[in-house]
Amino acid sequence: MKLRITVFSLFLALIGSAQTANFGMVSKAYFTTIYNPLDSNIFYQIHDSTVIRLAKTNPTTCYVENVGNLYLKDEVINMTGSTINTVDSTFIFIGESKMHRLRLSDGAILSSVDLFNPLANPTEQNYFNNFIFNQSDTTIYGLATRQNGGVFGNYLAKVNPITGIITEISTTSVGQSILMAGATIDPYQMVYYFSDGIGMVGIDLYNGSIYSNTTVVFPPTFTQFGNFAYSCANNTIYGLLTKEYTSIGPDPFDPGTLITLVDSTNLFLGTIDPTTGQVSSVGSNPIVCSSMYLMNSGGAIDPTTMAYYFNDAIKYIGVSLTTGLVESSCVDNYEDGDQFILFRNNTNCVGASFIRVNPFLNLADSFSSDFNLYPNPTKGDFTIQSSNEPIHTIEINTIDGHVIQRHAFENASNKTAEINELPQGVYLVNINATNFHKIVVN
Repeated sequence: MKLRITVFSLFLALIGSAQTANFGMVSKAYFTTIYNPLDSNIFYQIHDSTVIRLAKTNPTTCYVENVGNLYLKDEVINMTGSTINTVDSTFIFIGESKMHRLRLSDGAILSSVDLFNPLANPTEQNYFNNFIFNQSDTTIYGLATRQNGGVFGNYLAKVNPITGIITEISTTSVGQSILMAGATIDPYQMVYYFSDGIGMVGIDLYNGSIYSNTTVVFPPTFTQFGNFAYSCANNTIYGLLTKEYTSIGPDPFDPGTLITLVDSTNLFLGTIDPTTGQVSSVGSNPIVCSSMYLMNSGGAIDPTTMAYYFNDAIKYIGVSLTTGLVESSCVDNYEDGDQFILFRNNTNCVGASFIRVNPFLNLADSFSSDFNLYPNPTKGDFTIQSSNEPIHTIEINTIDGHVIQRHAFENASNKTAEINELPQGVYLVNINATNFHKIVVN
């Protein structure tokens, strides 16, 4: 899952930017030239080291400027995501195994911590992919990918970038595969969207359950949709749409058989309706570009100019959200670097507030007289006493529905729960997945 910086072809994802300064990681490789002692005209280069640092750019000038003088040396960049926390003004990305926080003002490294998922088996593979900062609850969400008996599963999770602790929200896997084409969040509906290669999957940020799962439907001759970016200006998911131009010709391995051959490809700005999976092209004109992009670096939207920005590995390109026409395009140039990746903007969706209320709060009124909780309030432990229905499961949740503890039993009539370490406040106790009671910790 950890990939060194490389330019890939059309199947891969891109870089985004906003009209103002956009922050990302710039890399520079250093080499030593070795000459043949018998013939000085023959030489080759040996890679010495690579440094990465925070940088910023403006897509109208394409000048990539270093932010401060601090850098990380020989750190492998994990191309599964980056994000900007607009609350504390930090840029966050994952390296070889650590999550790094860099200050936007001067590039200072505020923290570098190991990621830790308490539910992952330490002897099997686990990752944290496609993470995004959600403006409406100031939380970083992503997919916790982990093996269980050799089988991969993906779980919606949140991460604390200061401690590196990953907290899974989904109680079951939301799918075995994810397409490394990025992800996005609708902050108003509190839904995290990603592609599993077949459909657009929406995950409820409140409880980690599948909110929607629709098969992606392409217009004729279009084949791929990636680099999702949610526009808070018009509540639409944008991305890059691939169109293939084909002809009929002989199979190179079996000349007697005619097959469909791909002659060329073009990129278009597109949209997707996550409720139906329908992908549409914005306008009829292809984007004039190299038809290449960088893996999983995302697209970005400037809500002021209403433009979608990406990098085709040669130029920064801005495309009108209204017409699909290119509004700006210029070649990269660097203060001191070779490649600018994982860049993000901090203007789109700032200040967004959720509209869809946590459905868990509606269930919180489902009290049952079959169960009695005492003491309530409590300073720590409390007991659940059943007068009729056996106790099979207990979940302790925050008031907004996030699961803190889970316990399973076999036909118990009373059980004691230990919550000594919980902060003071109101919590919801979910008994047998259908009965909800409030417990106060003081």
